[in-house]
Order: sequence, then C-alpha cells, then structure tokens
Amino acid sequence: MSSSDSIDAATDIPDQPEHPSELDPAIADAVDGVTNRFGAEGLEQMIAYAEKSLDEARAALEELGD
Repeated sequence: MSSSDSIDAATDIPDQPEHPSELDPAIADAVDGVTNRFGAEGLEQMIAYAEKSLDEARAALEELGD
C-alpha cells in the first residue's frame, strides 16, 4: 500500500465524536509491545493486519445496517 492509499483510506473513516476519547492503554501497550519486540518491520505487519481487520469490521457493520 502506498502512502497515497493510506491517505485515501483515511478519508473513508466515519465521523468521529466531537470529543474523541483518549487512546486506550491496551492499544498503546499492544503497539509498543510489537514495536519493541519486532521493530519497524513488525509494526508495518501489524498495521497491514489491522487495516485488513478494519475493512472486515466495517463490511460486517454495513451488512448489519442493511
């Protein structure tokens, strides 16, 4: 995925609440843990997997909305 794909994908994000909540510590721990254990390459793999999971979750929500 190119950086322009990432930017395009970011525009598909649904509207966020006016006052976004803080980052859940479990999410920060997961990201930091992968980064510390696997470095940048592992973090890239985590992001790719997360993007795939996000697409699947959005598709499931859309299906439920129909």
